[in-house]
Amino acid sequence: MSEDTSLDQFRTDESAAGGEASERETAATDDQPEATAPDDIEPAATTYAWDGASAACDECDEPVERRWQQDGGLVCVECKDWERA
Repeated sequence: MSEDTSLDQFRTDESAAGGEASERETAATDDQPEATAPDDIEPAATTYAWDGASAACDECDEPVERRWQQDGGLVCVECKDWERA
């Protein structure tokens, strides 16, 4: 087995001395405005849910770990209409 490289081998003198940023790095970040998130972005919608303790399928009521979105509910792989996706 080969020996893995330690993360310490990638440290520079500056990061080894306490991680202080150089004046050039600090000046570059000071000139940039802080990032803001636009208010008009909608959050991503989930298409899949997993429950390790099992949950009932909204179509057949069978307990399953994996369910997919369909018609506003969560259904098992057997009840999911994959052609309609």
